[in-house]
Amino acid sequence: MRAKERIKRYGLKKYIEVCLHKEPTPELIRKYQEKYGKDIPIERPVRYYQSRWDAVFEEEVTGEQVKLKNLWSKAHRERDDERDIDEVEQLGQGKLGGSNWHLVEARYRGKRYIYHKERPEKERKPEHKPRVTAEEVAEIAKGLKMAGLSAEEIGRAIKEILK
Repeated sequence: MRAKERIKRYGLKKYIEVCLHKEPTPELIRKYQEKYGKDIPIERPVRYYQSRWDAVFEEEVTGEQVKLKNLWSKAHRERDDERDIDEVEQLGQGKLGGSNWHLVEARYRGKRYIYHKERPEKERKPEHKPRVTAEEVAEIAKGLKMAGLSAEEIGRAIKEILK
């Protein structure tokens, strides 16, 4: 998000404090008003356009964790002009990219934001023992028989191999 957009949304004082890590003195405020224009708000505006970026920036400002349902937020990596919620609702997820796009309800001010769903690493399945073929079992049984084991002991040994 560009600096000017952040200033319009959060006010110049908050921008200087959070993003520049400085104390918002009158000289600094005047300097940035000259740089970005006189129309930028000094205090946080009462109403401003809200997008999915707000949740991410709000976390930076307040330090509060933005809770999203079953998702990992990738919003800070996305461009400013990513698809709009209305567009997704009109065209439907199927036309816009299938299951990769999700409408998410963030608890932040009850607004809805769009995020890419990050897929978690696939859980690894436990490695299987190598399969034992019938010929191998017959060979083992023959070998055990030659060694002089009883039928019961041979049966137990084969059971252990097949576990």
